[in-house]
Amino acid sequence: MKKAMVTNYQNYDFVGIFLSVLCGVHCLITPLLILYFPSLGENFESPWVHAILMTLVGWAFYQSIYVHYKLHRSKASLGTGLLGFAILLVVSAVEVFSHSDEHGHGHGGAEVHHDESFMLYLAITGSILLVTSHILNIRKCKCLTGNGMCSAGADS
Repeated sequence: MKKAMVTNYQNYDFVGIFLSVLCGVHCLITPLLILYFPSLGENFESPWVHAILMTLVGWAFYQSIYVHYKLHRSKASLGTGLLGFAILLVVSAVEVFSHSDEHGHGHGGAEVHHDESFMLYLAITGSILLVTSHILNIRKCKCLTGNGMCSAGADS
């Protein structure tokens, strides 16, 4: 029963990897879209896009990493995933709040560019941490036996 549960939930790891990569690509491509296709770029920068992406990434994280943590107790996969998700949440919140603040106040060009670059690096770091977490989770789940115990130890 537990082995079937692990196999079924591993699909969520692959969905989580896809969504985390999509999140990183979104962060990389949105500035280019705004520069070359302003109306399309504005839609990609929408708070709704961030909310949908964060909801899907959080759902995949819960369904794969958190559910499997209860079986394999790998603090590495859970901690890496939580850190990556927290970083993405902070970046998403900053993007939403700074985007709404831009309509009321002007900002200096160099300072805004510096902040956006930092947020981009943070977002990519969060995405990479989430992908790493899903990969660690897949590896831990491969060592689970039929009774739900990990033969390689509690954590690596």
